[in-house]
Amino acid sequence: RWAAPPPPDEGGRRRGRAGGRGFLATLAVALLLLVGTGVWYINSGQFTQTPAVLDKTESQARKVLGDSGLDVTVTRDFSDRVERGHVIESDPDPGARIRRTGTVGLVVSKGPEIVKVPDLNGTPLAEAKRELKDAGLETGVVKQEFSDDTARGSVIASSPDAGSKRRPGTPVALSVSKGAPVDVPDVVGDDEDSARDDLTDEGLKVRIAPDRVFSEEDEGSVARQSPEEGATAAEGETVTLTISKGQDMVKVPDVEDLGRKQARKKLENAGFKVTVRRIFFGNKVFSQSPDGGKKAPRGSDVTIWLR
Repeated sequence: RWAAPPPPDEGGRRRGRAGGRGFLATLAVALLLLVGTGVWYINSGQFTQTPAVLDKTESQARKVLGDSGLDVTVTRDFSDRVERGHVIESDPDPGARIRRTGTVGLVVSKGPEIVKVPDLNGTPLAEAKRELKDAGLETGVVKQEFSDDTARGSVIASSPDAGSKRRPGTPVALSVSKGAPVDVPDVVGDDEDSARDDLTDEGLKVRIAPDRVFSEEDEGSVARQSPEEGATAAEGETVTLTISKGQDMVKVPDVEDLGRKQARKKLENAGFKVTVRRIFFGNKVFSQSPDGGKKAPRGSDVTIWLR
C-alpha cells in the first residue's frame, strides 16, 4: 500500500545553509588577505632602502649592496675631497627607495685631477696664455727679462717647469723676453737727425715728444732723453726724445738803489739766482750784472754789489 513520504527535516536544512555561509565567509577572508598581501607587495614589499655607501671603498660598497641583493654599476670621476678608490656618490641616493632586485650606480673617486704644465719655451706670450687655458691652468705673474737667445715677446721659462704635474686652475708664472740688452747712448745736445741715427744703429726705436721745452741746449737739439744715457734697454725698445726750444730768456729786473733783501727777492721772483758782493759793510745795491732791462736765461746768475 502506498505511503506518503516523510516531511522534510527542517533541522538538517538549516545546518546545511549555515555550513555554506561559513565556507563563503572563510573564502572571502582568504581572498581579502591575498589581495592585501598583493597590494602590500606591489606598493612596498618589492622595495627596500638604498644602503649608505658614500666614502666607503669600492669593495666595501659592493659587499654592502650585494648583501642587500642589489646589483652595482661603477663609473669613475675626479674628486678633490674624496680619496681615490672611495665612493663619491650613489644613484639612488642613500635611503632612497629601490627595488630589491634593482641596480645602484656608484661614482668612485679617481682622486684629484692632475694636468701637465705644457712646454712654452720660445712661445709668443699670447699663444702661451691660450695653451695654459686649454690645459686647464691659469696664467700667473708675467715677468719681463733680457735674453740674447729668445725673441722679444716670447716665453723664456715657466714656473712650475714644463712637464710638472699640477691641479687644474694652478697659476703658472712666465718669464718673457724683452730681447737682447742694449746700452742707451747719450744723445742730449745732438740735433734731432743725428740722435735718431745713433739710436736706430743700436737697434732702438725713437719717439719725439710732442712738446718742446726751454733748456740750455741749442734750439732744435735734444734737451733730454728717456731712458737716459747708460741705461740698459731691450733691442726694439723706444727712446723718447724731448727737443729744446732754446733757453728761456727773461728781462732782468733793475734793482739798483734797493736794499739787499729787497733786491734779492725781486731777482729770485723773476727766476734768477743771486750772488752778493760787498764793499765794506754796505747794504744798498749800487751796481748789478747783467744790467737791469737786459735779457738773460731764466735760472742764470745775477751779481749785485752793495755799499
